[in-house]
Amino acid sequence: MKKRLPRAGILVGVFLSCLILTGVALAARDEIVFDSTYGRVTFNHKKHSEIPNILCVRCHHTWRRNETAGKKCVDCHKASEEGKMVSLKDAFHITCTDCHEEMRRANKPSGPTMCTQCHVK
Repeated sequence: MKKRLPRAGILVGVFLSCLILTGVALAARDEIVFDSTYGRVTFNHKKHSEIPNILCVRCHHTWRRNETAGKKCVDCHKASEEGKMVSLKDAFHITCTDCHEEMRRANKPSGPTMCTQCHVK
């Protein structure tokens, strides 16, 4: 029993270190800027990740629950539609505006839904 205690402590330490490092990695991406032909879009990832009851998989739909890394949108969604896969632009627009409108209908704080509210020249 006494031999297992140090091993458990080491495992807990490694686990906590991984959590801290993951948090640091995510914190580095608090704000993401997308350049588009219609103007730069600044996305505040930190603000969105702190919304209560919204899981990461809401936007990162290919991730497993509680996963903190995985594919980027551009890994599947390309500049133009390919077969059943919507374009990157359409994927962003569908995901963002649908969620913002859903929040607005529920009388909760919501984000922009008009083009120039996101795209800044």
